[in-house]
Amino acid sequence: MTRILSSRSLSAPCPPRWTLRLALLAGLLAAHAGAATVTGAVHVPLKHDVRGTWVFVCELGARESCVPGTQLSQQLTRQDGSSAAFTFTDVPSGLHGVVAWKDENGNGHLDKGDLYGAYSVDGLRAATVRAPYQDAVIWTRRQDGVADPFLSGAASAAPNVTAKAAAMSENLGVQARGTRPLTGTVIVPLGYDVRGVVVLACLYGTEDCYAATQVSLTGRHARWRLDGLVDEGHHLLAWADINGNGEVDAPDLMGTYLNSARDNFQFTRPGYSNITLTLAPAAELSTQTRVAPKRPPAPDAIFKKTALPPLTGRWTTQNRVRRLTQGLSTSVVFGGATVQAGWDWTPTQVREDVDLLIRPDGSFRSVTFTQDFQSENCAALSTVERVGTVTVSGASLTFKVKRGAFREIDTCQPDFNRWGTLPATTETQLVGVQPGPGNSSELVLRSGGSGGDLFFRKSPQMGGQAVGGRPLP
Repeated sequence: MTRILSSRSLSAPCPPRWTLRLALLAGLLAAHAGAATVTGAVHVPLKHDVRGTWVFVCELGARESCVPGTQLSQQLTRQDGSSAAFTFTDVPSGLHGVVAWKDENGNGHLDKGDLYGAYSVDGLRAATVRAPYQDAVIWTRRQDGVADPFLSGAASAAPNVTAKAAAMSENLGVQARGTRPLTGTVIVPLGYDVRGVVVLACLYGTEDCYAATQVSLTGRHARWRLDGLVDEGHHLLAWADINGNGEVDAPDLMGTYLNSARDNFQFTRPGYSNITLTLAPAAELSTQTRVAPKRPPAPDAIFKKTALPPLTGRWTTQNRVRRLTQGLSTSVVFGGATVQAGWDWTPTQVREDVDLLIRPDGSFRSVTFTQDFQSENCAALSTVERVGTVTVSGASLTFKVKRGAFREIDTCQPDFNRWGTLPATTETQLVGVQPGPGNSSELVLRSGGSGGDLFFRKSPQMGGQAVGGRPLP
């Protein structure tokens, strides 16, 4: 083969000693030296067998294809099951990609039905590595020819609102002290962009944060990797310098890796590959550990004849559900997307954020983002985006969806990832507006089901402006 085609809950705010300046993080670049070896593992989806999979180390072309004549290859023939390890020795100097392919139909071409995957740090692009390199984990998925609408832009006419990203004046990297990596996923709230988030690894119980990396992708979530860690206990911090002053303060986003069963820093050792770091505004972190009481239904009196103008603007809602369950449970979020919670044996948290924009011309756009922390390390992320028009009749608000898309990501089992478009639908709910906290307005939707009323808070950014001064889409 000469060508491969590409196809937790949060704790209280960090104490003042965690106030970090960029100067403390700069100059941490270092390179490894030693034997030219690349190691890793290949994972295949359920109901598939890893035996027969080809693994390639090669120079990558413009389309993430192996440049002919540059690849080293091996076929996994001694291991059965869903995963297998591989080792390449004497890898030439320079940058290489690591890809895996299983020719399910035996025709010698990568096509529909085959299994394919490329080692990626961010989950979107094939990564290049320089030997020696450890733990290049490849998740393959069945090629079905369906484009991801959240990468192609087909989900909506405009991307989600992005926050002002702080320009980092100095490079961040890794001050190597060992040979072990840590990898995972970082998630930011609705209305923010993950680009520019810094992930830090600190020796547990100290302020020695000697390893750092910065996310360069755009979106709500992205993969990250820290290399060169000593094999000792660490805690992890994630930080987005929203106001660009080089210090951790109220406008910024912060997150830590926490044990979902304890409100404390979680001790972790290098070698983990599925650590979820969820960020929130630093000023709000102190409220994240309190369980929000279930709100009673809104008064029936607010559901009365209304018109479109009182409903226009940007409305947001955030739901937090903590639980201790043993068994399979499901929940239905705004827009009809069903999220499967999975098997839970420890306290976990479900976060459901909805961003709803109703324009004066009667058009609307909604994004529902659900984070289901299935365990201490793993989360299922679901995004449902819809665009269309709304009409008002009496106390009824009708959403006519013209275009929609969904994306489901499992941070621990990427072979479960799926995406696609949603059909045009019509959905009618009772609507009412009432006074909310802090002299703000609340929009209430009542679907008539068992999910209860859904309360939206009016965003203070009006007149076409939003977070970071960027115009609303």
